[in-house]
Amino acid sequence: MTYFVTGGTGLIGTRIVRDLVKEGENVIIYDLRPDMFLLKTLLNLDEINERIKIVSGDITDLPLLIKSLKDYSVTTIIHTASLLVLDSNSNPLKALKTNCEGTICVFEAAKLCGISKVVWSSSNSVFGPSKKYTEKFIPNDAPHFPQNIYGTTKSFNESVANYYFDEYGIEIIGIRYMHVYGSGQKRGFFGSLVKELVLNPSLGIPGKVTHSDAIIGWSYVDDPARATIMASKVKLDKAKSYSIRGDIRTVKEVAEYVKNILPKSEITCLPGSFTGDPVNLETNLIENDIGYKPKWTMEKGIKETINITRKENGLNLI
Repeated sequence: MTYFVTGGTGLIGTRIVRDLVKEGENVIIYDLRPDMFLLKTLLNLDEINERIKIVSGDITDLPLLIKSLKDYSVTTIIHTASLLVLDSNSNPLKALKTNCEGTICVFEAAKLCGISKVVWSSSNSVFGPSKKYTEKFIPNDAPHFPQNIYGTTKSFNESVANYYFDEYGIEIIGIRYMHVYGSGQKRGFFGSLVKELVLNPSLGIPGKVTHSDAIIGWSYVDDPARATIMASKVKLDKAKSYSIRGDIRTVKEVAEYVKNILPKSEITCLPGSFTGDPVNLETNLIENDIGYKPKWTMEKGIKETINITRKENGLNLI
């Protein structure tokens, strides 16, 4: 098969591309400004040259999307290109264009090119604060009460996905990512937190984190990448979006773990919390339909992130 991965040089996109290449698939990366640095740390040059093609383009450029899908005889689309929370909230018009118009362009291109399978990146931010729900674990089909522009765009896209299945029979699966982290992370509020909490200490640089009492669903990047690929290989009878869950820990707990495995690290933790996206999500549906369960605990994922970062910078592993 030939996969078409939008945002394929981003944090999650690179891991999706890596895993597809390791499975022997051909991959077309479609990115606005492709940056191959991360991929070159995950794959060797032979794998990149033999299995990967790059298309530089805007996700809202429907003619280029159609041309690229046809030129490379694409069979499956994985769509991860998106503005993140801070960029979406600071520029709602751009968020509407990139996250909503861009996703519709992907769905429309799939329709016009006869591609029947699309997997795309939704988010746990479609849901509202936990107080909106009576259940301990928010059901997969619970109503949406997004708290920000980013979550609103993802909620809208879930409705659009349902429309494209009902009207055109395109099997569209959304994976609701939550608090994804890993080496090479650069963007967004959570990226800044991971830099101060994990990446800086791994290089011997002091870190400082606010809101250390905040509860987060820590999802090591390999897990959502694997869930996305698994979703691309199943046959469903309708468009669906699936919640996945991270390892639920406070920022302070992660800081203590980092200091435990890096005894010389300096991490300043300031007290406080914030009203973030919910983390207690019910995940039976994705387990039953797709067979996905997370493999990475917080401890395993944080240690892996530290070691990859240290290796890239010529330091000994821990």
